Amino acid sequence: MLFNILESIQEKGPVKVIPFYKKAVLKYAVAASLVAFVAIGSIYKSQSRVEVYAMSTSNIIQIGSDKATLTLEDGSNVFLEKESMYESAKLKSNGESLVYNKSETSEEELVYNYLTIPRGGQFYVELSDGTKVWLNSDSKLKYPVNFIKGKPREIELVYGGEAYFDVSKSTNHGGDAFHLKTNEQSIKVLGTMFNVKAYRDETEIITTLVEGSVCVSNNINKSILEPKQQSKLSQAKNEFEISTVEVEDFISWRIGEFSFTNKSLEDIMKVLSRWYDVDVTIANEDMKSIGFTGVISKQQSIEYILEIIKNTNNMNYKIDNKHITIE
Repeated sequence: MLFNILESIQEKGPVKVIPFYKKAVLKYAVAASLVAFVAIGSIYKSQSRVEVYAMSTSNIIQIGSDKATLTLEDGSNVFLEKESMYESAKLKSNGESLVYNKSETSEEELVYNYLTIPRGGQFYVELSDGTKVWLNSDSKLKYPVNFIKGKPREIELVYGGEAYFDVSKSTNHGGDAFHLKTNEQSIKVLGTMFNVKAYRDETEIITTLVEGSVCVSNNINKSILEPKQQSKLSQAKNEFEISTVEVEDFISWRIGEFSFTNKSLEDIMKVLSRWYDVDVTIANEDMKSIGFTGVISKQQSIEYILEIIKNTNNMNYKIDNKHITIE
């Protein structure tokens, strides 16, 4: 059926499609080829198909963008956004990314910077050891301007948030390991790619391993992850639950996609609220657990996504300034 969709797109020429399924299985390889299509949305509920035309973006609810606040070692703040340039002796930013000069230090005292991503934002930073970090909305990273040679490279995801890491290998740094601290959890890395989701308003810390190996631990337990494995640290149980997952569902945000596989409406709304910087109320408790599966571009307007969900589940919604109520 998915390949028939692709064929129909090619036949119609300029007509473009985004699939969004309710309680269905969507393979990422096909979904990725469709996600860039933004003009029209295809929805499947049981055997029926509904087409929803894209709506203009609200003047109040804006699509998220690359933006962050950099806090320097002297406590001063620099606001980074598109077309804003900033440069110092140790770093450079074009407003869409931040890159530190590659270096190490033999000094015993570390000097820290902070990168804070607001709701409605995202940002990329390359640390002085070459580690690459993509930060999602409502996240804050603490890291040294330079790492000390011969000691672990330690950084912290402050107050939670979400980030994807491509860690520079320990062999490039004399064997110095890489440590990431989040609330209630620490991760030891030798050189790998992984994603950490540790938002304060969620009950689990989720670590997803893409490549390499990591050791996740807290004060009581620890576990080693292999590629395509995921750990969930429940704050209630205080123990790690390990499973094998479709990795792309958990890292697609960094390449501009929302990817959901049987995700509850409540969880989807948490994701959307951070990216569009809105508050969401689901008035009907029964609707919170309804599952959806699909892939949508993060550059769509919030109204467009709400219309897809509305026509998939016959729900209603209201937008009042930056507050959305689903009924």
